[in-house]
Amino acid sequence: MDELTANISFDRFADMPEFYGSGAAGYRLAMVKDRDDFLDLFEGARHVDAVTYAETPDLMVQMLTEYDIGSLDVLIGNAEDYANQVNEVSTAKSLVELRQAERLTIRLKNQKTVHSKIYRIVMPDDTVKLVQGSANLSRNSWEYHTNQISVITTNVGTELDEEFEKFIDQYRNGYSDQTLLEGLVEALEEADSLEEEENRIEYWVGSGDLDVSDTAALNQDAVEDLKDVADQVTAVVDDPEDADETVAFVEEPENAEREVIEPDVEATADEGDPDTTAGAPDDGEEPPDVGLVESDHETGLTETLDRPRVRAPDEKIRMGTSKVDKDTADEFGTSLRDRGATVEDHSITAPLSAYNKQVKESTAIPTMSVLPEAEQVVIGEEDEMILVATDEPTPAVLDHCLETIEDYIETVRNHGHTQSETAVMAQMYEAFLYGFWAPFANQYAEAMSSPSRTLDNVLQHLYIEGKSDAGKDKLTEYILRLVSDNTVISGVDADDVGVKEVRGVREWDTSFPYAIIDAEKEKIQRWSPIRNYWGDWTPTSVDQPCLIFTTNDALPKSEFRNRMKILSMDVSFPSNPEDPGFREAQEDLSAVLERQNPIFSYVARRMLTEQPWTDGNGTIEDVRRILREFYAEAGREQPEYFPADEPAEKTYDTGRLKWQRDIQGGRITFESEPNAITADFDRDDYEVYDYEKRLPKRFMSEKSSNSVYIGAPEEFAEWIGYSVDELLSDGSETGMSSGQSTGAQDPASGDDSGGFLSRLFGD
Repeated sequence: MDELTANISFDRFADMPEFYGSGAAGYRLAMVKDRDDFLDLFEGARHVDAVTYAETPDLMVQMLTEYDIGSLDVLIGNAEDYANQVNEVSTAKSLVELRQAERLTIRLKNQKTVHSKIYRIVMPDDTVKLVQGSANLSRNSWEYHTNQISVITTNVGTELDEEFEKFIDQYRNGYSDQTLLEGLVEALEEADSLEEEENRIEYWVGSGDLDVSDTAALNQDAVEDLKDVADQVTAVVDDPEDADETVAFVEEPENAEREVIEPDVEATADEGDPDTTAGAPDDGEEPPDVGLVESDHETGLTETLDRPRVRAPDEKIRMGTSKVDKDTADEFGTSLRDRGATVEDHSITAPLSAYNKQVKESTAIPTMSVLPEAEQVVIGEEDEMILVATDEPTPAVLDHCLETIEDYIETVRNHGHTQSETAVMAQMYEAFLYGFWAPFANQYAEAMSSPSRTLDNVLQHLYIEGKSDAGKDKLTEYILRLVSDNTVISGVDADDVGVKEVRGVREWDTSFPYAIIDAEKEKIQRWSPIRNYWGDWTPTSVDQPCLIFTTNDALPKSEFRNRMKILSMDVSFPSNPEDPGFREAQEDLSAVLERQNPIFSYVARRMLTEQPWTDGNGTIEDVRRILREFYAEAGREQPEYFPADEPAEKTYDTGRLKWQRDIQGGRITFESEPNAITADFDRDDYEVYDYEKRLPKRFMSEKSSNSVYIGAPEEFAEWIGYSVDELLSDGSETGMSSGQSTGAQDPASGDDSGGFLSRLFGD
């Protein structure tokens, strides 16, 4: 440790207010390059007071044991979810023992970050070191920084020491009102046995039988009761003698223990919408009294889209709190108490509606549970259980559902401006397939979970990119409507999302997709839990939702791209009232949104009946197959943009389209390299990044200034639809003539005789 040491008499500074007391004090400056050297200052101390950064609680244990420190009281100035840094039961036990022995107090900040680093180190001989500087207890600081400290040595009880101690107390009183472990220690004191103490410590760490956090454990309890309620109120049999109980339908719903209700068609449909009001049968017959009635105004056909809701207003759910951290239980109970819950010493009992509201408020999405045994998907909306897995649909109903989706997608053709119409519509349809699959992701996780498989590479997030007027947000919101029976009509604003929200949404035991709207690329890359979102998932984990992002930005870094299904909305819709066609586009879109479409209920029914996840292979491919079957059963021809055989982003690779357009437009020239080629762009440097990121990894590409080095030229040429010789020509062969064929087949038409532009745009 490089240092400058001097003995200074503070008598000569007696008239200066920044120095206190009289008598000699030692003073030195030190340059600190190694954490061990810094920690040597503390060795053998009787007591240490500190305000500092600290990375993990493990270091607190190390200081009190390996450095023989009597006691430590530290305010962690950068603490964010500090308890989550305790990953080992042995560490938790050591922390508890040290706290119970009054040797350790870890204070957690309650507001903004405290950047100060100050230490009061009391030695056995009553000398005290007063340390201030940049040195902290964080590993990052020592690996990348050299630190400076100043050390004043005086005696305990001098005015200088007392003022320093008061200064530390100001931080404690102003920036901290809770300590690590206080809830756990109180819970341990109430334990009836050593085994119960062990269990409570394990649950606090997250390594107990539930293998979940405290919040997740509470929600897991709640959802178990929610599933019981769903099973209890939805089991319908043909023969009443086979039923465990019967439900009486009464004139006054308030007198019913449980009430089956039907969606109010008049309340949900616009009076001017021909799909819901025109052409009803005029033979005097009443429409079916269960389900949603859809009438075809041309044929007079009336179909029942069977999707009842079951209301259970008096049902209660119970969450045990004896095995979770007291602070978490108190926070959970306080918010529910305001909604009518009963909070007792070891449990929280809440009305179903209160719990559902709590989940919606905490996560911005509802509870959703997939119940394979009951063949149901259940969404919690206040005191209703919405059953989205229903009887098999008729061909006419399927035709209506598929037509409604197509009408939405074909707003691209009718009102959008794009050079790649079929590609855009195909990728829109792919987004619907993802949305219908997403609620079942946890079933696939369980089937695929194994030490040899990385779930994050299989259970991908959805990333929809496009300009601000591309309609991607409205598309996402429509998908959420379909999956939620119109109870969720918007995603979550990215401005309201951070690491805490991304991490926390995994604790609420819901499989409803978590859609983050208008997310900036830089923000997504700061949300570190995304990279290993499924990494610690186990069959005992609570259900966690798939993530959907919409963004105006280009692609994120590769470690995020590898975990995302990327769809591109390369289209522009009229977005301002003065734009030509704006009113017509809005009217067409509104007509589709107002039309009832229970297609997800039928997808869910087929998924739950077949349980394709048990094969442990497909994911979205299973929903793709079900939609193919629906087209066949409805007798409806698949539109040319329906991605029937493979993902739309593969058939219509937007990265390839971008490269092909610039080659066609003469904005890229190629130069030969040893076993490689270099693409030189007539574009700004920052634009070239996006082109390089859209190349498959197997091409071994690397960007440099306005060029992209490609280490697999033959594979790249095949992907782009040219030969290497054509790419290296002067441009006359590669694309200045739009009618030239290069042998790249148009995936939409199956015809390889068309021109380049036909292949390029998929039309």
